[in-house]
Amino acid sequence: MAKMKRGAKTQAVRDYISENPDANPKAIVAGLKATKGIRIKLGLANSVKYSKRSKGRKGRTLAPHAAARKTNSAAVTIDQLIEVKRFADSLGGLAAVRQAIEMLEQLR
Repeated sequence: MAKMKRGAKTQAVRDYISENPDANPKAIVAGLKATKGIRIKLGLANSVKYSKRSKGRKGRTLAPHAAARKTNSAAVTIDQLIEVKRFADSLGGLAAVRQAIEMLEQLR
Protein backbone atom coordinates (compact mmCIF):
# COMPACT_ATOMS: atom_id res chain seq x y z
CA MET A 1 0.00 0.00 0.00
CA ALA A 2 1.37 3.41 -0.95
CA LYS A 3 2.10 5.91 1.76
CA MET A 4 -0.74 8.38 2.27
CA LYS A 5 -0.24 12.11 2.40
CA ARG A 6 -0.06 13.79 5.77
CA GLY A 7 -3.51 14.24 7.26
CA ALA A 8 -5.25 11.98 4.74
CA LYS A 9 -6.30 9.44 7.37
CA THR A 10 -7.61 12.15 9.67
CA GLN A 11 -9.59 13.67 6.82
CA ALA A 12 -10.98 10.24 5.95
CA VAL A 13 -12.15 9.83 9.56
CA ARG A 14 -13.78 13.28 9.46
CA ASP A 15 -15.53 12.44 6.19
CA TYR A 16 -16.78 9.13 7.61
CA ILE A 17 -18.07 10.88 10.74
CA SER A 18 -19.91 13.46 8.63
CA GLU A 19 -21.63 10.62 6.74
CA ASN A 20 -22.27 8.52 9.90
CA PRO A 21 -22.51 10.90 12.88
CA ASP A 22 -23.74 8.19 15.27
CA ALA A 23 -20.85 5.78 14.62
CA ASN A 24 -18.60 4.97 17.56
CA PRO A 25 -14.79 4.76 17.10
CA LYS A 26 -14.81 0.98 16.61
CA ALA A 27 -17.43 1.33 13.89
CA ILE A 28 -15.37 4.07 12.24
CA VAL A 29 -12.27 1.84 12.13
CA ALA A 30 -14.26 -1.07 10.72
CA GLY A 31 -16.16 1.11 8.25
CA LEU A 32 -13.04 2.75 6.81
CA LYS A 33 -11.33 -0.61 6.45
CA ALA A 34 -14.36 -2.12 4.67
CA THR A 35 -15.28 0.78 2.38
CA LYS A 36 -12.01 2.52 1.55
CA GLY A 37 -9.41 -0.02 2.62
CA ILE A 38 -7.82 2.46 5.01
CA ARG A 39 -6.37 0.98 8.18
CA ILE A 40 -6.42 3.38 11.11
CA LYS A 41 -5.91 2.96 14.81
CA LEU A 42 -8.72 3.18 17.31
CA GLY A 43 -6.98 6.11 19.03
CA LEU A 44 -7.11 8.22 15.88
CA ALA A 45 -10.82 7.59 15.40
CA ASN A 46 -11.43 8.34 19.07
CA SER A 47 -9.46 11.59 19.10
CA VAL A 48 -11.02 12.90 15.88
CA LYS A 49 -14.56 12.03 16.96
CA TYR A 50 -14.37 13.43 20.47
CA SER A 51 -11.93 16.34 20.17
CA LYS A 52 -13.30 19.83 19.87
CA ARG A 53 -11.71 21.86 17.11
CA SER A 54 -10.98 25.49 17.93
CA LYS A 55 -11.71 27.97 15.20
CA GLY A 56 -9.35 30.93 15.05
CA ARG A 57 -8.75 31.06 18.75
CA LYS A 58 -6.08 33.51 19.76
CA GLY A 59 -3.29 32.53 22.07
CA ARG A 60 -2.76 34.18 25.39
CA THR A 61 -0.92 37.47 25.50
CA LEU A 62 2.43 37.42 27.15
CA ALA A 63 3.24 39.64 30.10
CA PRO A 64 6.20 41.97 29.74
CA HIS A 65 9.47 40.69 31.09
CA ALA A 66 10.44 41.65 34.60
CA ALA A 67 13.41 43.61 33.27
CA ALA A 68 11.11 45.78 31.16
CA ARG A 69 8.91 46.74 34.08
CA LYS A 70 9.62 49.95 35.93
CA THR A 71 10.41 49.38 39.55
CA ASN A 72 11.43 51.63 42.38
CA SER A 73 14.68 49.72 42.86
CA ALA A 74 15.88 50.94 39.43
CA ALA A 75 15.62 54.61 40.43
CA VAL A 76 18.61 56.78 39.54
CA THR A 77 20.56 58.12 42.49
CA ILE A 78 22.32 61.47 42.78
CA ASP A 79 25.72 59.77 42.75
CA GLN A 80 24.88 58.02 39.48
CA LEU A 81 23.76 61.32 37.92
CA ILE A 82 27.00 62.99 38.93
CA GLU A 83 28.99 60.12 37.45
CA VAL A 84 27.02 60.32 34.18
CA LYS A 85 27.64 64.08 34.05
CA ARG A 86 31.40 63.52 34.43
CA PHE A 87 31.28 60.87 31.69
CA ALA A 88 29.35 63.16 29.36
CA ASP A 89 31.84 65.97 29.96
CA SER A 90 34.75 63.62 29.21
CA LEU A 91 33.18 62.66 25.87
CA GLY A 92 32.52 66.26 24.88
CA GLY A 93 28.93 66.90 25.89
CA LEU A 94 25.44 65.47 25.58
CA ALA A 95 25.52 65.34 21.76
CA ALA A 96 28.60 63.09 21.86
CA VAL A 97 26.91 60.79 24.41
CA ARG A 98 23.84 60.49 22.19
CA GLN A 99 26.03 59.70 19.19
CA ALA A 100 27.86 57.04 21.20
CA ILE A 101 24.54 55.48 22.28
CA GLU A 102 23.34 55.40 18.66
CA MET A 103 26.56 53.68 17.62
CA LEU A 104 26.09 51.10 20.37
CA GLU A 105 22.55 50.42 19.15
CA GLN A 106 23.91 49.74 15.66
CA LEU A 107 26.35 47.18 17.08
CA ARG A 108 23.54 45.06 18.49
